Amino acid sequence: MTRSEVYNALRMWLQSHGFDVGYRVQKRSWNELEGTEGERYLVIQQNGGGTPEEAITRDFFRILVLSEQNDSDINEVEDRADAIRQAMIDDYQTECIISMQPIGGITAIQTEEGRYLFDISFQTIISR
Repeated sequence: MTRSEVYNALRMWLQSHGFDVGYRVQKRSWNELEGTEGERYLVIQQNGGGTPEEAITRDFFRILVLSEQNDSDINEVEDRADAIRQAMIDDYQTECIISMQPIGGITAIQTEEGRYLFDISFQTIISR
């Protein structure tokens, strides 16, 4: 399974739960597009970590949930991040994803642009 196929599988998983509704979904890196100050983002990124033994069977990713600039409802964005993390525990199975396991809690950061960023790191086992 190629890296692009893994990104697509994760994107389809987000869509199957409706987590992408109201969000601009990107992969690999967050690219703030001009004129999108009032939009929210979901970014799927590969994440480092793990032991050499895990590299054969496990992949590490993170999903960034970003608020609008100066968002008036940060609770809604944080609740979305929490729902994504909970779904990884309860309902992770897809055609090629065998396991999704969150790593730690959700990290919250405020960006220079006035956005809140919630970072959900997780480990996957992908059927190859």
